[in-house]
Amino acid sequence: MTYPIGTMLNMTVAVVLLPLAAYPIGIYFPGNYTVYPHLPSFCAPNQPFQASGGAVITCVNPTNETVEVRGYLLIQVQTPPPPPPPPPQALPLAAVAAVAGAAAATQVALNRREWALAALAPIVGRFKRATADDPVRGQIIKAVESMGAATLAQIAKAVGRSWGAVQWHVYVLEREGKLKSVKVGGFTYYFTNPRAAAEVILSSVDPKALPLEEREKLDFLSSAA
Repeated sequence: MTYPIGTMLNMTVAVVLLPLAAYPIGIYFPGNYTVYPHLPSFCAPNQPFQASGGAVITCVNPTNETVEVRGYLLIQVQTPPPPPPPPPQALPLAAVAAVAGAAAATQVALNRREWALAALAPIVGRFKRATADDPVRGQIIKAVESMGAATLAQIAKAVGRSWGAVQWHVYVLEREGKLKSVKVGGFTYYFTNPRAAAEVILSSVDPKALPLEEREKLDFLSSAA
């Protein structure tokens, strides 16, 4: 079996052979490769040869004088072809039937969406009531109102909950519009009353050290109705 030729590499060789001495040139690459030596005649072999894992070309100086060997080796790394894709498999009859049944059920649901919504209405209503009556969120709202503006860490400490638990509740409250947030001085503050929030934040930071954008945010909160 022949493999397609991949990358062509060039290895420069420059060695000095002492009189009546031999010098091995070792080559190692993973996989199979073909070497094309371009070296003097006393370096064997002087023809392309294939190797796998490792090979050695030995240069022998049979003279009584020092010889300088210069040349290069062209190495073609050969990689096996990618495996063929698996043949397509026919869907079992049961899978085809299941897909067809799901499609039919979806069509019925689309045509009868009023019935589906009517059936889900009690469940959705209970979920909304549970969300609105969540005692933790009520505690968070009261804590933020009493502090004027607070970070997640301050809220968690005030309500006696973990930071992760408070983060989710604050996210829901902000999405529902019951909390608002502003980022000033590297901290995110949550609040319900913009003016109160501006007073609290200004008392805890140096306005002169804030960027212009953040000072404008605080000015906007201070002027809010």
